[in-house]
This record gives sequence, C-alpha cells and structure tokens, in this order.
Amino acid sequence: MDKGQDQLPSLPVPPLDQTLTRYLESIRPLTSDDEYNRMADAVQQFNQSGQGPSLDQRLRKHAKECEARGTSWLAEWWDDWAYFSHRDSSTFFVNYYFGFQDDPRMPTQTARAALLVSLALEFRQLISNRTLTPDMARNSPFCMNMYRFLFNYSRISGTPTDAAVGFPTEANNHICVVRNGKFYIFETQHIPSKPSSVLSPREIMIQLERIKKMADDDKSSAPAVGILSTGQRDQAAKDRVTLFEAHATNKAHMAKIESSMFVLCLDSTSPSTSEEFSRACWHGDGASRWFDKCFQLIVFANGRAGMNGEHSKMDATPTSRLCRYLIDEAQARTLPDFRGLNAEDLYEIASVLDKPQPLSFVSSSALDRAIANAFAYFRATVDAHEMIPTEFRGYGKGLIKSFKMSPDAYVQMALQLAYYRKHKELVATYESAATRKYRHGRTETARSCSNESKVFCEAMDNPDASLKVRVAACRAAVARHAQYTAWAVDGQAVDRHLLGLRLIRKPDEPIPALFADPVFARTCRWRLSTSQISDDCFIAYGWGEVVPDGYGCAYMVKESELYFCVTSLKLGSKEFGQHIVDALEDMRFTFEEVRKIEKAE
Repeated sequence: MDKGQDQLPSLPVPPLDQTLTRYLESIRPLTSDDEYNRMADAVQQFNQSGQGPSLDQRLRKHAKECEARGTSWLAEWWDDWAYFSHRDSSTFFVNYYFGFQDDPRMPTQTARAALLVSLALEFRQLISNRTLTPDMARNSPFCMNMYRFLFNYSRISGTPTDAAVGFPTEANNHICVVRNGKFYIFETQHIPSKPSSVLSPREIMIQLERIKKMADDDKSSAPAVGILSTGQRDQAAKDRVTLFEAHATNKAHMAKIESSMFVLCLDSTSPSTSEEFSRACWHGDGASRWFDKCFQLIVFANGRAGMNGEHSKMDATPTSRLCRYLIDEAQARTLPDFRGLNAEDLYEIASVLDKPQPLSFVSSSALDRAIANAFAYFRATVDAHEMIPTEFRGYGKGLIKSFKMSPDAYVQMALQLAYYRKHKELVATYESAATRKYRHGRTETARSCSNESKVFCEAMDNPDASLKVRVAACRAAVARHAQYTAWAVDGQAVDRHLLGLRLIRKPDEPIPALFADPVFARTCRWRLSTSQISDDCFIAYGWGEVVPDGYGCAYMVKESELYFCVTSLKLGSKEFGQHIVDALEDMRFTFEEVRKIEKAE
C-alpha cells in the first residue's frame, strides 16, 4: 500500500500568468463583451499592480512549508473551505451514494448484509496491515492518504464549522446497525480469545437476525435520533447539544455510533424502481441512517444493497474501490445460511457471541421538538427535489471510441448540448478531476463549458450547419475538454490556484477587482455539477445539486450503455434527462452519417 508514496510530488502551484490566461479563456463563452473586457482589465490590474504577484509569492511560500510537513498546500484549507464550513444539509447537498448490482443468487437481507460486512472487515484489514495495493494511474501510484478515513471516522456537526474525528481502529471493532430508526452495536471479534478472531459470515448473520428481531419487536417510541443528521449544519449542531442535554447516556451512545467502523442500515423497505432505489440510497426515511458516518452500507428487505458516503475526508474513489471489492468478492464466496443446523446448533453458536447492544436514547421535550422539526425539514426537502435516473442503452464507450474521441469528454459535450437546448444558454459547469498523482491530492475542476463547446452547441441547432461542420465542431469541443481535463489532473487548471490566492489574502487587505466582480462569482457557480464513476458493479449513482438553481448530474460510461442521474429543485430533471438522451442520439446520427459520406467519397 505504501509503494511509491514517499516519492509522490507535491501539488504544484501553476504559473500565475498561465492561470489568469486560462481563466479568461474559460469565462469567455459565459460573458458579454462588456463583462469580458471588464474582467480582462481586472486580470491585467491584478497581475501588474503587484497584488497578484504578491499573493502568489506568499502562496508559493505556504506551499513549500506544507511540502516540508509532508502535505499539500491545499489540504489544510480544503476540508474546511469545501466541506466543514458548508452550512446546508450534508444529506442532500454533500453526501453521495452508489447502488450495487443485484446478487443473482437472490439472498435474504441478512445473508447479503452479513457477507458484505464480512468482506468490509477484510478490506479494513488490508488497510490496517498496509497490504492493499495502491490505486494506479498507468504505472504510477496514486496517493493513498484518503484510505485512512474510510473506517472509524465521523463528521461532527459544529458552529461555525464542522470537524471530523477518527477513532483508533485497534480499540473500535464494533459496527453500528440501524433499523426502524433504532440503533444497535455488536462486536466483530471474539473478544475472550487471544488473539481475538473475527466473526464468520454466519456468526455476523446471527447477530443481524438478532438485531432485526429486537428492532421489529420493539414497539417503544424511542427518539428517532438519526433524523438529526439530516438538517442544516448549524441546526444539526444545536440538535447535538439538545440530544446530549436530554440525558447523560445519550452522549455515550452517540460516541458508540461515531467510533464504529461504519453504519449498516438494515432497511425494512424493498425499493424496486430505479428512482425508488436511488432515493432509498440517497436519503431513505431519514431516521434509519446516520449521514455523518464515514460510510453507510445499506441492505434492503428484498436483498438489494448500496452505500452512502460522507464526502468531507474522502472523495468517491476509495469508497468505490471498497464497493468493487465487496461486490466482486461476494460473487466468489458462499452466502452464509443456517442450512444443516438445528435449533440446538444455532443456540450453541449464538451462545458464544455477545448479544448486540441497543443504544437506548432517552428523550426530553426539547429533543422531541428538535426531532419533529428535523422531520419537517427532511420531508420538505425530499418533496422539493426531483431525482430522475436516466438509463441510455443506445450505445456506450465502445461506439464513442470508434469515433476516435474521449468517451468522458464526448458525454460532457452531450450535457452541454442538453443544457443549452433546455435553458437556451450556457452555464459554468463543474466536472471533478482527481489530483491524486500528488501527495494528499483531492480534486480540481475540469471546466466543461468552453468557446469550442459553445460553437458545437450552436452548430447542432443551426439548420444551415452541415453535418461535417457539426462533426468538426464536436471534435474540437471534445478535444478541448480532454485537454482541460488533463490540465486539471496535472494540477494546472485554474480553480484551486485562484482559491489559494483568495485564501492567502489577509482580511485587512483590499479585495482585488478580479475577485470582487460579480462575474467572478457567477463563473465559479456550478449550476451544472457533474462527475463520472464508471463501474459495471454499480447500477445507481448520484448526489444533490450544489446551488439551488442548478443540477447535480452523476453519470456512468459503460461499454454499451450510459447512465445519468439528474437531481434538482424541480427545474425539470426529467425533461433535462430527455434532452441528454436526444443529444446523444443526435450526436450519434451526425457522426454515423458523416462516416457514411466519407466512406462513399
């Protein structure tokens, strides 16, 4: 796991002239002539007045200091700026989810859950003993730092910012299970034995069956504390205090949830449609979750499964690798069952297992009000959202590659065209690009909207533009986006450098005109926020929009199909999804017709 980690380069600070030039180019399709000229003057003033070079010099000094400490110049700012200072609900606007492909053996809920939990314990051990192979980019290892936060971590709500707390893995081998809004924990090791041994899948299944029975038989009105993790962060911080003030044991119970390896949600629902499944993985009922945990493994009554990830300390690559391990290994393992065991055998196995411990939270009138208010916010936010999974089976990366283009950049241009057709304008667009080739690297923004994408969108809807002109425009736009993505992966895009220049400025220094101009804020406001995870083991993937008048658009590029999940505050997500499908069909028609023409010529 540590192979090549000490040779990873530091995240670079790009040349200032380069960043400013690329920034101006990126905003040109989003600005009027007057706005662009004003920003060009502001950029020139920033670069020549001395304030820009001065801030840049201080940023480079900061970068060297961070390099000496073995970290990234951005890492110490990023968690707070991008996540912990974010005051909207993490459930709806930060966390992400994956929906797993179904197990063809159609296992019971507890059988599938037990096997997945057992495999998660194996993966955790690979991290603990440093034998997990590094993620690679061709022959070069990626930074593996984020894997430190995959287990036994929890986000903690606070004011004015949140925090994250990690717990020693050696001392915290319990799992938190939630069902019907009630929380339980059980140890995953046979504690009395020396050395301790890990519970088998069958033993885990016994524990889960016990928890199911306890939760289903418990008719008490215990406080649904899980809903408190769904609120806006300032409110969540207040509710945390209210929870602890209600009774002394509540704080100890919450510590057990937060120090657990992860949360397992044993849902009593059976989602069937794509939207039901996506929503169940995204937010569920709000009560049978703890959204501040590093990740939640979710298994439904019908045996379907998924994962919900907390984003602040990890991007999706570590969790997607974990999920790939769970799904692949599960197919190669035998499902646990109780066949061949009579009641006496089961009793003997269960007798050596400590019974799962219920976390019996105690309520108060103030806590009851907090929970009621949290439910009201949760339901209103769920109702306000459209989440539309769109499965396009017309073609996938196989055909796109035959057009000799980057599949990801091609899909990005389909999204540009879809947005242009629906809203009659272009918009600042975010695509996540990993910078993990650098030490403690996270992400950079690949700006999808470009001068070339504007020409492409206009050509596709111009009846006077020939098919060859449209193909040429698409190729130019795809090539431009592929180039910008390569810059982003290399740490040579604009957004993180500009952020560093803003954060290094002292509060009593004047705000440069470049950053004060409304155009700067508008062209960094991602009304179309996109990201790709392409893995056949997932059949669902998504998250919420990042601005109220925007879309969250997750997508997967597979060999012969494409998947999109469009989320918005009722901007017309279904219509936008249809525009994506139409754009993809139009692009295929255009390329195939030109291919026929060129072949005939």
